[in-house]
Amino acid sequence: MIVHFNDSDPAMLPAPSQDKTGPQLDFAAIFAAMRRNKRIMFLSVLIAVGIGAVHVQTSPRSYLAATEVMIIEEFAGSAQNFNRPATLAQNEITLDSARKVLESQKLALAVVDALDLHARPEVLSSESSLARQGIETMRGLILGLLPAEQGAPTQIDPDTAEQLARMSAADTLRQGIEVRREGRSSVFSIRYTSNNPQFAAEVVNAYGQAFLADQLIGNVEASSSVLDWLHDRLMVIQENSAQAALKAEEFRARSGLLTVAGESIRVQTISQLNSDLAAATVELAQIRALKTVYAELSELDPIEFVRSGAAGVRVPAAEFAAGQQRLLDLQQSLDDVERRQGPGHSAAIRLRAQIEREGSTLQREIASLYETTRNAARVKEAEVEMLRASIEDFSNENLQLATARVELQSLERQAGILDALNETYLMRMKDLEQTQTFPVANVRVLSVSDVPEKPVAPRKTIIMGFMLLMGTMVGGGLSVLRDGREKVIRTSDALYDASGRPFLGYLPMLTLNEVKALPEPQEAKARPVLPRYNRLRKSGTCQQPDPFRYPFPALKHPRSHYTETLRNIRNACETSALGKSGYVLGIVSLRPGEGKTTLAKNLAALTAVSGSSVLLVDGDVRTSGMSQRLGQSEGVGLRDVLQGTAAMHNAIRKETSTGLHFMSSGFSPDDAHAGDSLYSSRFRDMLDEARSRYALTIVDLAPLGPVSDARALLPAIDGLVMVVEWGRMPIGLLQKTLSMDPVLYKKILGITLSKTNMTSLRDYTRLDETGNYYDVYASKHA
Repeated sequence: MIVHFNDSDPAMLPAPSQDKTGPQLDFAAIFAAMRRNKRIMFLSVLIAVGIGAVHVQTSPRSYLAATEVMIIEEFAGSAQNFNRPATLAQNEITLDSARKVLESQKLALAVVDALDLHARPEVLSSESSLARQGIETMRGLILGLLPAEQGAPTQIDPDTAEQLARMSAADTLRQGIEVRREGRSSVFSIRYTSNNPQFAAEVVNAYGQAFLADQLIGNVEASSSVLDWLHDRLMVIQENSAQAALKAEEFRARSGLLTVAGESIRVQTISQLNSDLAAATVELAQIRALKTVYAELSELDPIEFVRSGAAGVRVPAAEFAAGQQRLLDLQQSLDDVERRQGPGHSAAIRLRAQIEREGSTLQREIASLYETTRNAARVKEAEVEMLRASIEDFSNENLQLATARVELQSLERQAGILDALNETYLMRMKDLEQTQTFPVANVRVLSVSDVPEKPVAPRKTIIMGFMLLMGTMVGGGLSVLRDGREKVIRTSDALYDASGRPFLGYLPMLTLNEVKALPEPQEAKARPVLPRYNRLRKSGTCQQPDPFRYPFPALKHPRSHYTETLRNIRNACETSALGKSGYVLGIVSLRPGEGKTTLAKNLAALTAVSGSSVLLVDGDVRTSGMSQRLGQSEGVGLRDVLQGTAAMHNAIRKETSTGLHFMSSGFSPDDAHAGDSLYSSRFRDMLDEARSRYALTIVDLAPLGPVSDARALLPAIDGLVMVVEWGRMPIGLLQKTLSMDPVLYKKILGITLSKTNMTSLRDYTRLDETGNYYDVYASKHA
């Protein structure tokens, strides 16, 4: 008999896992860990926000004042209009120099003197936040514990003390001043932050005025110094420019590098010779062509000369053209005579003789023309050679003068540079003379700072947002760390990594009523069979127990996730049982209470209603949990079969709603030798008989951890389905159990996770797992 399980719904097998190569940051797993640890996340965010709120409330208010200055190169109507525009690189250098001046100690000292800051150092000191005060207090306590340096106090004179106070105030002021360039413009923003808004406005306004005065004085002083230097330098440049121009003209005349219309005479001569050479080459080619034609015609005999059509050859000679015409007329007359009188007529013979004489005459003229053309070709060839030799001579001379031309160009460039430099210095000198007459600074103060009213720090929104983000990140890190330390199995990936066996699906958590699923009241009452059963056992004539009815949860909800996992387990058994005449499947777990008994009875019922013959055996003889769940503890059972007091068919009872056959345990919980009976050969004989009578035999086995009953039956069982409780099974325990028993490992068809909290499972699994989409196919009442 071949095992085949019928079903109207297709199997839903787990999708093959993808290869994971390289370290990857799994954001989905991180977010899932954060959802699972909501309490940690809440506390982390609450603490971070609380710290941020305390910081905001205890931090002193800071006010920002700002003024703007612009660096300009020219003013309308001023002397600077005569300046040439500077390049982009020069502008960048100028602006960078202006920034350095604004940040310099000299400008800070000018502001200190203008506001008399060294006499009131309290205005430069800033209030500290509560956190900074705590740090400073700790720092002071630590320094107080260290031994102080011993030394005599140094006496400082008043002038030195005042100078030191000015330098200290300037350094403090420079640390608070911020100079910022606005984009790519030449505008600079001078900013200062202080706890005193009035003082912040005074500082930035004083900075703007000090920078303006510094630039004005600096321009006047720089112009006076540069003007003296330019005057001396200009005299030297003018003298050098005149000498350079004179040297260039002398070298040109001495080297023969004279020019006409801006071009060298030698270059013009070479150009004319090249033109003459090109014309002579063309004429030579034409003469050679005529010579070739005349040579071919002169070598023919008179008759062949006439037949070849020499009369039609174009020759630039009047006498030859007249002879050609006569020859053509004779040929035409001959054709007329031969057509009228025939070729043998005397007139025709006479005409042929005349044609021959006339052809000889033309051929002699052709020979004369050939000699004339040959002489002309020799003359033209001599002319071409002469032109080439002249061009080569002039080219060699021109090449020899190349060094002289390069030197002349160098002298001319030097003279031009000196002349341009002279013009530049003259223009700059004129500008500086006008600058001294009308001193103008190239700085303009664009805005004057008012007293700021709104504080810029602490920034409540940014601080609270940052602390919220930090709290979320810390909470997320703690959540991931906590999940990493949790060594229990909750997902299919974790199960496969720990066991290496196929994952058969999730079995959702059932309610207490669904697990017990007690029979209806009229059928759940205990039947008074015990006296009758005892009498039959003593007489050795046990009869088959009465049928019973049991409401299986899987059949009540055929489209539930629990039932779909049962179908997947059944399909795995069918795949493993191909070609066998019967299949014995064991349902096992590592620890008690993991849901193996519930799985066994519902799997048996689901397979039975599909039309297959199924036998369910309560093999957990120490507890008889299956028999108690089904309400079939009394009567003939497995114990009687193993002891030989009852035949197998007498120990089987039928469930009427599914057609399922069930064999109860029959052992009492007080029976100390119940487990020993599983080692007998009768149990294996019973399973062999079950193979011949049933397509599928399901044995509910004892847990692997507490007792060894299940391992005793491994040789007699075709395959195992292991049940692992979701979120309770330690990974190490599962790995250790499977690694220590290779036979057990090979027998396991797959593992299922029972008592799964499907709501919480979504926080542990990826969004793309196929199990998350099962609700699309499940009914509303599943």
